[in-house]
Amino acid sequence: MQEKRAEEYGRCAAVLDVDFQVPGAAAIFDQALTNGLAAIVAHNWQGEENEKRRNGDHRLKAASQLLKVITERCDEDQKGIRLVPDVEDESKLRVDVAALSEALEQTQRVRHARGVGEIEKRHVTALLDLDYHSCLGQVSEERRESDWVKHQIQDRYERLRAQDYLELIGEVEADRRIALAADHRPTNPDELSDGMDVADCPVCGRESLAVSGVDDFGVGYGSGVCLVCSYVRSTAAAHSLALTDHFRMSLARGLGSWADGRQSSAGVG
Repeated sequence: MQEKRAEEYGRCAAVLDVDFQVPGAAAIFDQALTNGLAAIVAHNWQGEENEKRRNGDHRLKAASQLLKVITERCDEDQKGIRLVPDVEDESKLRVDVAALSEALEQTQRVRHARGVGEIEKRHVTALLDLDYHSCLGQVSEERRESDWVKHQIQDRYERLRAQDYLELIGEVEADRRIALAADHRPTNPDELSDGMDVADCPVCGRESLAVSGVDDFGVGYGSGVCLVCSYVRSTAAAHSLALTDHFRMSLARGLGSWADGRQSSAGVG
């Protein structure tokens, strides 16, 4: 699970390192920060990255809660900065808790429609500084220049372009184009099983994405073009979405196994 958290942190942080103003930066930042902090907290204080819910299940703490763990556990270097131990090499990592907390306030405004929020370069710098911890070390030059990062950025701008186009054509024209999606649906079951179908479009929210192929994991994300807003989901974008879903499911299974293990240990004791 630690490796998967580090990997997800690295993927998202690398995108922001290349372009911190990419569309959807708030969500990318939150995902990177949560996974990075979870890896660090679990590395130093195993178990404190999770919280127990009323029904007995365990779930990963939010980024703000993980920052609170660091604040309570670590010495202060200067105002807003905590010294996080690294058990691998006995060094201490300077974590700018103040900047990361401020960044979370900005991302939450955007993600929960509470006004305008903006990620600044110093916020991304604080995020990238986490990478110096031995349990991470994911944001390499190779990753910054990887095809995955390039495809992520391209898809974010493609979604923005399609959103602008949707606003241009208006709701009346968009509704008229729904009929095209119905005409596209194949009648041959063999074609349907090969992914030749229409799916929900992430931009306009209509069942109008004419799918031309399915992802390698069989999760259900297909490449294709939306017959309403013209959004084009590339094969790389579909693969990325499927990989993220696959990662989340693996984390959920791993967390369930961890909780079962703790309960078994408690029973033995």
